[in-house]
Amino acid sequence: MKKLRVGTRKSLLSARQTELALAALAKVHPALETEIVPFHTRGDLILDKPLWAISNQGKGVFASEFEEMLLRDEIDIAIHSGKDLPVLLADGLEIIGVLKRDDPRDVLVMPKGKKAEACKIIGTGSLRREQCAAKVFPWAECRLIRGNIQTRLQKLKDGEYDAILLAKAGLDRMGITEADGYAFRVLSPEEFLPAACQGIIVAEGKRELSSFVGAMTHLETQYIFETERAVLRLLGADCSAPVAAFAEMAGEVIRLRAMYGEGYAEGKAPVAARLQLAAEVVGRLRK
Repeated sequence: MKKLRVGTRKSLLSARQTELALAALAKVHPALETEIVPFHTRGDLILDKPLWAISNQGKGVFASEFEEMLLRDEIDIAIHSGKDLPVLLADGLEIIGVLKRDDPRDVLVMPKGKKAEACKIIGTGSLRREQCAAKVFPWAECRLIRGNIQTRLQKLKDGEYDAILLAKAGLDRMGITEADGYAFRVLSPEEFLPAACQGIIVAEGKRELSSFVGAMTHLETQYIFETERAVLRLLGADCSAPVAAFAEMAGEVIRLRAMYGEGYAEGKAPVAARLQLAAEVVGRLRK
């Protein structure tokens, strides 16, 4: 095909995620030429409010401009972090490529030598993380923090927070470790149920490219992605309430755990019945 135009946010993490997606594409299409089209989204520019307060579908603030560019044929695909997608994609667009999931867990990041018990102020912009933190770290207060990973880590170094909550996948992709002057407490899904699709990189585009781009898809992660996304869709979740959905596969069986507000439900089913499982779990959440 002609040169593939790839839309991505301008942050260092987004650039790294795009590199990973293009590397996966290059494995299945070695001769493919690509052009990266970077763009600052509304979510990148408005940093004094939590995401859920910026729009009615807070997660869409990182995707809506790219969807407009896709529909105007200014780019061919857009690379997203799966957890940043809006509940509903724009008409005419689909997720056409799914990379293998990276570590889905959250991390409490502290200055080197600090313990969680000494952290009184924790930075997060997520209602889900705030609710989980209230249970796991009841002595601490959560305060809003926005910006990319580097901005947040600098605020931690400057002493504005005792600790911050970040996605393990993002830290791993940027090569940030405890050796860089931090102490990590990696939080299990039992403590902090992950956000739906956290750790999953996806490509969004039009259906005519689904076969070409989809050649890079990791099938197990696609099943997990579809299951977790179904929970958000069925709940109509828009970031105005704490929500989480985390699926895992063992052979041909998929386990789904979900949280909405104070509610929690889980279940297992054959992978072929994954969407029915999502509906059943959501039904129990609503009771």
